[in-house]
Amino acid sequence: MTETVRLRHIFVFIVFAAVLSAVSSCRDDGRARGVLRLADSLMEERADSALAVLRRDSAMFVDAGKSVRMAYVLLKSEAEDKCYVSHTSDSAMLPVAEYFAGHGEPRQSVRAWYVLGRFYCDLRLYGHALAAFDKALAVDAGNDPVVCRYKARACTLAGAVYEDRELYGKALRYNKISYEYAKDADVPSVVVYSLRDVGRSYSDLKRNDIAIPYYKRAAGKAKALNDRYLYNMVMEELAAVYQEEGRVKDMRKALSAPFENRYDADLAAHYFILSGYYDAVGRLDSAIYYNKLGMPYAEPKIKMDVALDFARLYERAGNKSAAMKYYKEYVAYADTVAQNEVVEDADFLAHVERIIDTERENVALEGSKRRLTLLLSVIIFMILAVLFAAAKYYGNVKRRIREQQERVKDYLRQRREREAQSLKRNEARIAELEGELSLSAKELSDMRKKLMQSEMEIQANRNEQMKLKMIHRGLLEADFVETEVYKLYHNPHSYPTLAEYRRLEAARNIAYDNFTQRLKEFYPRITENEMWICCMVKIGLTSKEICSKSAYDKHSLGMAKHRLYGKMFRTKGSSKDLDNFIKEF
Repeated sequence: MTETVRLRHIFVFIVFAAVLSAVSSCRDDGRARGVLRLADSLMEERADSALAVLRRDSAMFVDAGKSVRMAYVLLKSEAEDKCYVSHTSDSAMLPVAEYFAGHGEPRQSVRAWYVLGRFYCDLRLYGHALAAFDKALAVDAGNDPVVCRYKARACTLAGAVYEDRELYGKALRYNKISYEYAKDADVPSVVVYSLRDVGRSYSDLKRNDIAIPYYKRAAGKAKALNDRYLYNMVMEELAAVYQEEGRVKDMRKALSAPFENRYDADLAAHYFILSGYYDAVGRLDSAIYYNKLGMPYAEPKIKMDVALDFARLYERAGNKSAAMKYYKEYVAYADTVAQNEVVEDADFLAHVERIIDTERENVALEGSKRRLTLLLSVIIFMILAVLFAAAKYYGNVKRRIREQQERVKDYLRQRREREAQSLKRNEARIAELEGELSLSAKELSDMRKKLMQSEMEIQANRNEQMKLKMIHRGLLEADFVETEVYKLYHNPHSYPTLAEYRRLEAARNIAYDNFTQRLKEFYPRITENEMWICCMVKIGLTSKEICSKSAYDKHSLGMAKHRLYGKMFRTKGSSKDLDNFIKEF
């Protein structure tokens, strides 16, 4: 008993500990989510502060739930990216993107793919970067402003990748898509970047007449936001476009905006554009001076282009030794860039191959779809044709059934009407003649009287003949019943021969006004067996008696009568319906 109590206490303690742990975990997740919300609120304007908060409280995320840990890695990675912390691996971010693709909200999913694409840009794996940006664009969230913000940025970076590959048409397409998303984004500055990038793409395509208005619109948006950094950035790029067009005065005016730098790339661009201005106005010494100021802040590919500019400037200035030095530097930078581009090109080409494979599969699927659509169309057409033919066939069958039924009704009705009308006509004529005779004996000549009396006698004789004929028909039928052959067929123990059937047929035709001939006229396709069944019915044999004199059983005889009625009248009918018709026929 004591052992049982002890085990019960242990069990209660374990349950209590589990509940306490769960409550504690939920409480820790709540604190962690609060830190994440704080960091997220700082992300756009103070990314460095957001990163500091996340690093400071990183310990609380160790024991947090998986979704919280993934959200922490996402925000920390985005903050590091905004603070220009270079990434050397996708091992931390790739699982986050895959997790939120299956479990997160659209905002988390699009954000994760965008940040992963940024990682790949740092790693110079531009094919992987484009794939990640395309996955960000594929996230379906309607016009959610946050989602639109990240989609606009993903398009901007995809456009930058294609621009770097000198695929300016592709870059323009993505930059235009970026602008469409930017218009619905929750951060107004995104519109400025998108307009600037569309202008840059048109400039790359040598369409400065279109590029300049886009730059001006971007500058106007930046000025309206009172963002001096963005305004200066756009105006300096516009100055470079004016330089290409040879519009020196406009270039100088664009460069009059106060310069503000945040990153090394800003300094490099500022000095190189100033160098371009002084080159345009013929002050080669100043152009060389500003190129030297910008060189320390430039990336290798930019340094390669500037080294070539240096060489040309010195060559124009007559300093051939300095020009040769920078030509050599240009070659050195070109080798470095070429080595870097080997990996970049391989990854980019792999991405292009994936796109081509996808398009090839889509073309194959489209071909299969077209073939399937054609096949389905043919099948549907055939079904419709069969249905139409069936409808027409059954319509004709119904029409023939109605016609046959009407013909039967007309046949029987006309037969009765002919006899009745003949009697009526004769009686009417007799009455008419009697009336004429009763009018006035003086008014009629003896000859006329004789004619009328003669006609009356003829009509009376006709009626008498018809009545005698009907009486005669009855006598013939009564006489037929008394014949040996009739009695033979009504004898349950007799088995008549074919010759006896012929005798029966002849006697029956006499008794029933050529029954066989009339039935064949009514239904020409009647068979011998069917005629035999009709003859047996006409002489009054029951189904049981008919079966006793043939190979039919009750079921097969009923089916034979049913089928014969259907053939005659083109409609369903029972064996009894056939019997009634034959007896009246």
